Amino acid sequence: MLRKLNNKLLSGLGLATILALSGAANAEMAYDLQPQITEIGRMQHDLHVYVMWVVSVIFVLVFGVMFYSLWAHRKSTGRKPATFHESTAVEIAWTIIPFFILLVLAFPATKAVLAMKDTSSPDLTIKVTGYQWKWGYDYIHDGFGYLSNLATSTAQIHGREQKGVNYLLEVDNPLVVPMNRKVRVLITANDVLHAWYVPALGVKQDAIPGFVRDAWFKAEKPGIYRGQCAELCGKEHGFMPIVVEVKTEADYDKWVVEQKKKNGVADKTAPTAVAVAAGPSTAAAAPAVAMTKDELMAHGKGVFESNCQACHGADGKGNAAIGAKALDGSKIVQGAKSEQIAMLLNGKAGSAMASFKQLSDKDLASVATYTKNSWGNKAGEVQPADFLSARGGAAPVAIAAALAPAVAVAAEALPGKLYFDAGKTDLPANTDAIVKAATEFLKANAAAKIALSGFVDKTGNADQNAELAKNRAKAVREALKKAGVDEARIEMRKPETLTGAADNKEARRVEVIAVK
Repeated sequence: MLRKLNNKLLSGLGLATILALSGAANAEMAYDLQPQITEIGRMQHDLHVYVMWVVSVIFVLVFGVMFYSLWAHRKSTGRKPATFHESTAVEIAWTIIPFFILLVLAFPATKAVLAMKDTSSPDLTIKVTGYQWKWGYDYIHDGFGYLSNLATSTAQIHGREQKGVNYLLEVDNPLVVPMNRKVRVLITANDVLHAWYVPALGVKQDAIPGFVRDAWFKAEKPGIYRGQCAELCGKEHGFMPIVVEVKTEADYDKWVVEQKKKNGVADKTAPTAVAVAAGPSTAAAAPAVAMTKDELMAHGKGVFESNCQACHGADGKGNAAIGAKALDGSKIVQGAKSEQIAMLLNGKAGSAMASFKQLSDKDLASVATYTKNSWGNKAGEVQPADFLSARGGAAPVAIAAALAPAVAVAAEALPGKLYFDAGKTDLPANTDAIVKAATEFLKANAAAKIALSGFVDKTGNADQNAELAKNRAKAVREALKKAGVDEARIEMRKPETLTGAADNKEARRVEVIAVK
């Protein structure tokens, strides 16, 4: 008897312990969506909760009626089945009721979708390109870009080391954005379908080769936020994470300045008459001036570590598991520089080697030189001018200046872009440099003219926008006349309207164009 009592007590204690442990485990588990740091994300979360309540109520009502009908009208109680074949009242009811339910769901859903698609007037635009298997980020208006690769070590992936906290969710170069600024992302792909998905930002958009999709977010809290490619894009699909670092506005501005210095990009807000011709890459090309071998090697090492080392290894021996060939002893690396230039700019179809044309000419020339002279390789050097030429660009200004009059250098600043403050016609700080370039160009070309083209945003009052654009162009015209330019040589063009989701900054510019 006592043994039975003990067994019951032990069983009770065991059950209580299991329930307690289960409760503790449940306390650490989360069943909701990730905490949202954007307005769009919260809107999506609220819509999710709202729809769940609606469908839950429908579930309870429908199955409640069904189970009640089965129980209350069962044969054992003597119920007889109805003999009617249809009921007009029932037909009308189950047509009208779902219609109103759809309206109840459609209104908040439509409101959320319209808000998600409103990418107009951004403070910052970034191009996001999916590659097999990495992400490329181009800061369009700041003139630099870089690649973001998986940073988890192969030792962790193959189980030779303990897996880290952010296993397969860590990268070498995160996307850096400022808080409290509207960021528009232009999303595309280089090879196959990808999808850029960061749950905390409320952004999930397919990346499709040959198409550019867009989305936006405005982060309200600094920190690190992680996501992944959400489209099955190949065998390394699980190794294509996304990391977004949100900085305060002041820290972000400092970071941009550092990146411009690192990539050799001049400040676009204050171009000088000695501007540099840029290749047609998505990231602005660095100055195509001659660099010493030591400079190329030093800069190339950093570019290699950020963009190439993850696949080809620090020793240049490659990685057969992912199809990355060895660079040490490579025929392409040690061969004619034109072959390596073509490989870096175009990639190789059907392989893991993607195009790196989003990098600047300086970056590409440096990394090409680094690989040609590292490990066991000794194959000379490559200059930024070589990549500029391969892209179809003009000769670098440093060379052109030695072969042509000095005015040719000044003309490189045209077409010049003058960005005005919102709603203002006051001339921006770089006006003098653009005016000087225009006057020098006209002096060297007696039959040439200068065209002024204003831009307007399609949003707002069209007439007011057009008038504002005209007044800005007139202000630039007055500056040219003050500098001695004959008004007959100034062509005033009709304001151009930016269609689609226009960039607010681009919609308040005036372009100064050389017309021969």
